[in-house]
Amino acid sequence: MYLRLATKDDMELVRAWRSNPLIYQGFFTQKEPLTWEEHIVWWKSRNKDWREFIIVLDDRDIGVVSIGQLDHWTPEIGYFIGNPTDWGKGYGKKAVQLALEWLREYGKKYCHTTVVKSNKRSMSLLKSLGFKVVAEARKGEVWMTKKL
Repeated sequence: MYLRLATKDDMELVRAWRSNPLIYQGFFTQKEPLTWEEHIVWWKSRNKDWREFIIVLDDRDIGVVSIGQLDHWTPEIGYFIGNPTDWGKGYGKKAVQLALEWLREYGKKYCHTTVVKSNKRSMSLLKSLGFKVVAEARKGEVWMTKKL
């Protein structure tokens, strides 16, 4: 497994994944499938301080890792595996581990994420990697941090 930088060619696949209710139920702000226009606005909102990576397993694109706020002392990490048939196989954990290695090589010492409280699988995965819940981010969402 490895991470590769996402390109414009990945936009439709990422939108399809993000429009799956099983995926976006884990997002705080998205409550319905995305239109193409909404997805383009989101894609273009990622500035130079964000990196979108595609998770590749055996030459197959299986998900996304986002690393944002690289200009901040504690960048934000997010991830999802696009096809539920790939869930529960350790791919998300390995992808987050690769992203954490990337952050260390980038020179960062800490990172954070926010997780919807009802997303128990993600909370468990992140805790297994050493993330700690430090606060409520927004109602129904926790803020988790990790020292790299």
